[in-house]
Amino acid sequence: MLHLEYEISERDFMAAQWLAAKHSPSKLARWSRSVIPIFGLALLAFFFHASLQQGFSWRGLPGAGFALFFIAVPLMNRRALKKAYANATNMHGKLTLAVDEEGLQFRGPTFSSQVQWAHFARFVEDDKLFVLYQHSVRVINIVPKQSLTAQEITDLRGYFEGKIGRKNARD
Repeated sequence: MLHLEYEISERDFMAAQWLAAKHSPSKLARWSRSVIPIFGLALLAFFFHASLQQGFSWRGLPGAGFALFFIAVPLMNRRALKKAYANATNMHGKLTLAVDEEGLQFRGPTFSSQVQWAHFARFVEDDKLFVLYQHSVRVINIVPKQSLTAQEITDLRGYFEGKIGRKNARD
């Protein structure tokens, strides 16, 4: 059995959401970080070019508005995630994680949760954290590595690889 204590900072939460979206099975979640804003930039460049070639027209403003919306998607996502973290009181303060052959037990100041291994679909990790995907695509669990020892990280990774399965997130 492995017992860990950690805290999830806003930075950890934001990084975990980025990692989860980057490896999400949903194309929209993956594309919202890069493809959609690039499309918006291309669309905006097209409208500027058309305005220079044909002269300004008020009819082009709705298209330019859509382009600006697409460009702003990552900023809107970031703002929404910051608000979600601020409102998620269960992520604030000291959290504990107990890991054994049956599953994971998460505890915090306002909750306690036992989750069996079969409830997890996969996990990803980077240098700063582990992200565990539950079978529901929208539910993830975050375990930051900053307060863990090298041995705890190795042991935790061993449990995750043996019980859940990995999708590499190493860049």
